[in-house]
Amino acid sequence: MAQVKEFFLPDDLYYDRKEHIWARLEHGGVRVGLDAFGACAAGTVAYIKLLPTGRQVQKGRPFGPMEAGKYVGPLKAPVSGTVVEVNRGVLDNPKLVNADHYERGWVVLLAPVDLDEDLADLAHGEDVQPWLEEEVRDYEETGKLKKEDERECG
Repeated sequence: MAQVKEFFLPDDLYYDRKEHIWARLEHGGVRVGLDAFGACAAGTVAYIKLLPTGRQVQKGRPFGPMEAGKYVGPLKAPVSGTVVEVNRGVLDNPKLVNADHYERGWVVLLAPVDLDEDLADLAHGEDVQPWLEEEVRDYEETGKLKKEDERECG
């Protein structure tokens, strides 16, 4: 597991480096959510709207908007595919994204269309630790992330 300060990123997941979206391979599907660092940097999630099941989404394109304390904008798909399930729990209680990033806080399940190609440029395994170290350092230096003793996440 990659760890920098209070941020943990599980080794078995794939990560979109720019969007801080994780992808977990599950029985032919890809479960998607916001990683711990992205959730902390964004702030407390107040609103999420997701594409309905059956809709197609392309890698890098939005599958729904999110509003949080420091972020208002799209959630972008880490892989192309069809939305086969949305997390109703997150729609009812968006703060689950902050509280339980990798379990109850997932957002959509996709049926991928070109998984091998889509996974090729996502961070995974040994690539995650150095990327996370660089992200934390950059966000702290540029003020995009509160100082460690002021953060309310972890």
